[in-house]
Amino acid sequence: MASEQKPLYQEYQYFLSVKPELLKQSKGKFALVKGDRLVGTFDTDADAYKAGLREFGNTPFLIVQVLDDGEKTWIPILELGLLNAGHQ
Repeated sequence: MASEQKPLYQEYQYFLSVKPELLKQSKGKFALVKGDRLVGTFDTDADAYKAGLREFGNTPFLIVQVLDDGEKTWIPILELGLLNAGHQ
């Protein structure tokens, strides 16, 4: 599905593709992703959000905690169904 059809779909797919490497280097941190680019990893989600606002302004970007698959994490865009928001 094209990224223009599903907001942040491209970002989430990119995150999944780099997650194994991120687990080695930045486990527990928060990744900031825009398009197919890892902007950086941050100690807190608030730090990642501030960096995203500085870099991209008020546009969509993905922040997700780098955890093993078995660890519980909350990804608002997925839990709240926002990945499909505005599309039926």
